[in-house]
Amino acid sequence: GSHLCALRPRPGLPNAGKSSVLNAVLGRGAVGVSRAPGRTRYFQTHFLTATVRLCDCPGLVFPSRAPPELQVLAGVYPIAQLQDPYSAVGFLGSRLALPPLLQLRPPSGPGWTAWELCEAWAEQRGYKTARAARNDVARAANGLLRMAAEGRIRLCLRPPGYS
Repeated sequence: GSHLCALRPRPGLPNAGKSSVLNAVLGRGAVGVSRAPGRTRYFQTHFLTATVRLCDCPGLVFPSRAPPELQVLAGVYPIAQLQDPYSAVGFLGSRLALPPLLQLRPPSGPGWTAWELCEAWAEQRGYKTARAARNDVARAANGLLRMAAEGRIRLCLRPPGYS
């Protein structure tokens, strides 16, 4: 007898190559691809055969349920549009031991704030402001967030209810 085969959705992080795989399977540039995450903006359907269809959709379809800081770190929200990158750096720093990971110098106070993390990273990388030649903490914050969004700093979270 004939069998009905249903393909299950294959979600993935933004910019993981889902659209590129679809183009390769179809043998043509059916959907747009980009190095920057967020190129796929809507659900698209393409027929491989009369009975097999392939769908492409954004990597994270319901990002508004995640905290804004996590949206930034997952590459859903553009880092360049952030008004306050320090809250996302703080979110990252509260879940990862960034100072030993990045080999940062110890802070002057009792613990690390997001600002201190960014200042230490700016100092280590030599990021200076153009006018006053102070540590460029905004550039450092954006750099840390890009490293996380690109997977160079890996943040893993347990699913809710996981034991």
